Amino acid sequence: MTAAELVQLAFDRLAKRSGFDTRQDQVQLSLLLSDLIEQGQTGMFEAPTGLGKSLATLIPAIANAIAGEKRTVIATYTNVLADQYWTKDLPLALTLFDDHVETAFLIGRQRYTCLIGLDDALPNEVDEFRRHAELGTENEFRKIIRKPDREINRLWQRVQVPPVCPAKACPAYDDCYYYKARRKLEKGKVVITNHSVVISDAQSADPELDKEGILGKYDFLVLDEAHDFPSAAINGLEFEITGPKLSALQGIATRLEQHVAPVAHVYGEDHEWASKSDELREQVGQAQKDLLAMGLALNDGGIVAVSPAEVDEHPAVQKANAKQYLSQVEAIAERVRLACDHHATYVLLTIERYRQEARTPEAKQLSESTRNYISFIRDFAVGAHSLSRPEGASVSYVGTSRSEAILRHDLIDLQEPLRALLWDRTPYACLSATLTIDNEFEHFERTTGAKATFTEVLPSPFDFSTQSALYLPPANRIPDPTQSRGGEMEQIYYRALAEELTQIIEICDGRTLALFHSRKEMEGVYAHMRVSPDLPILIQGKTGTALVGEQFKKNIYASLFALRTFWTGFDAPGETCSCVAVVRIPFEVPSEPQVVARMAYLHQQGLDPFQVHTLPNAKMMMRQGAGRLIRKTGDKGIIALLDPRLRTKRYGEQILSNFPDGMRVFNDFADAAGWIGIGGGA
Repeated sequence: MTAAELVQLAFDRLAKRSGFDTRQDQVQLSLLLSDLIEQGQTGMFEAPTGLGKSLATLIPAIANAIAGEKRTVIATYTNVLADQYWTKDLPLALTLFDDHVETAFLIGRQRYTCLIGLDDALPNEVDEFRRHAELGTENEFRKIIRKPDREINRLWQRVQVPPVCPAKACPAYDDCYYYKARRKLEKGKVVITNHSVVISDAQSADPELDKEGILGKYDFLVLDEAHDFPSAAINGLEFEITGPKLSALQGIATRLEQHVAPVAHVYGEDHEWASKSDELREQVGQAQKDLLAMGLALNDGGIVAVSPAEVDEHPAVQKANAKQYLSQVEAIAERVRLACDHHATYVLLTIERYRQEARTPEAKQLSESTRNYISFIRDFAVGAHSLSRPEGASVSYVGTSRSEAILRHDLIDLQEPLRALLWDRTPYACLSATLTIDNEFEHFERTTGAKATFTEVLPSPFDFSTQSALYLPPANRIPDPTQSRGGEMEQIYYRALAEELTQIIEICDGRTLALFHSRKEMEGVYAHMRVSPDLPILIQGKTGTALVGEQFKKNIYASLFALRTFWTGFDAPGETCSCVAVVRIPFEVPSEPQVVARMAYLHQQGLDPFQVHTLPNAKMMMRQGAGRLIRKTGDKGIIALLDPRLRTKRYGEQILSNFPDGMRVFNDFADAAGWIGIGGGA
């Protein structure tokens, strides 16, 4: 059978299962993806919530593995969705086929539990964990090892797989959850992973040398939650020098020395190894001292170098200029680069000599078991070089944290890097419920450099005209947030938001997800809330995000004040969420150095930064936040948009036009609740 025939057969079988209805748009998306995989073409699809895009993605991947021996990687932005693919959707999809297909799952190294670390931190609970853990991930650790929030967070820091380890030389290697997942990749025809692993894989591969990356060779890439892929790419391609990262570098040098010590002793080179390691640690230690001294003298920080050179002439970049610190930044970066380069070169040459002389069996294995350590140190050197000498479209800047300087290098344009790393190497499809802006894919294409041969916007299965409504308070009820910074005006703004949210929560009997753009604003509004204890308000902390989300879903009378992680990917269907309140339009912070440099770069290209970047990103985020409301056919509720600029600014109408057609707009929340039929307003 062809892949298309297998896809159709799978959906025919699914339709006969209890609780499943045939959705023509889901079948259409699946057949389109199947054609792209089979033909090696590229595509972009807006697949709304409720369409069932997980199954629509998995079914053609499995069908093409059977019919054409194609290997497909499916990557999500959040580990939560990756876990859902693996534990819920993939097992169902596999039952729809007669042939066996090998599958694999992999997320970032430090999201796995280290058995050595677990034995050290919780020796009495190792057996319990191993009995119940399938993947050995952080999610499983938090579910199996039940401890209070603060304790479980501290424990996780001790038991997670370190950024660098001896791999095959580790006594727990054969049972290691991370390396078992890596080994399973070799046979997997359908691989579930996340965006950050895709970026790491692309960086570790070298097509010119025929060197494969972490994921191995694959035929097709599906990026789910693709609207968040630019964020994952920026995070994966950035580099920074901080005190904690330098401490980690020193720790890796120590572990490398300890790992080599038995062989070095045979060669009588214990002292030489110790001396070389001390040199690296001392140079890194001096860089830490320099960072601290720089931080104590630093005022606001800012941009120290930017590329291309003409961006440096832009007035906004000049205003954010911190070139007085450039020589210090270059000195710190160069100190770290040279120390890492020298140490990596010494280690490579010495271990190669040990391998050739082979006085002990262990000497032959050092090349393999030290590879991760050497790669980490060499990558640190490369990053330090880019920080002091930015290339392409990028910016280096300095800031502070707890009186210590932070040196960071960021890309300000992803197009060329992503073309080189991904788009020109492998056919792909990008999927999201919110991939278009103003019904076009242009913003995503311009941001990422991706170009699709086929695009389609699929219709939503929900009737937003009857299931939901928009609430916009009168413009004079809440102050303009841009005019309410600091002092009494800020408190007036917080009190106005608190009054609005109090009314919403009381009318909805809780059941409200309030989305904030900053922690300061969220905590400022929370301090003014006065609601009944019967309607508890949960607030997102700095840790334990998953736990507070579960608490919100379990208590239908609870409300949740939350930040960025809840704007996208969070799923709370049913009456637990009757209102999503978007507190303010999520514009980027215009004073952050990387934002200043990006806006200047766009301006130098003859573009309006606000129209081509800032506003489209805000539109997408608003759509994502509002998308937390209607998750299933029976859901109903209100999207409350509390930023007065939606009524007073010209761009407000543009933002509102990106919400689903047919939604009725109210300026009285009780009227909206009564019309929808929820809470005390029903």
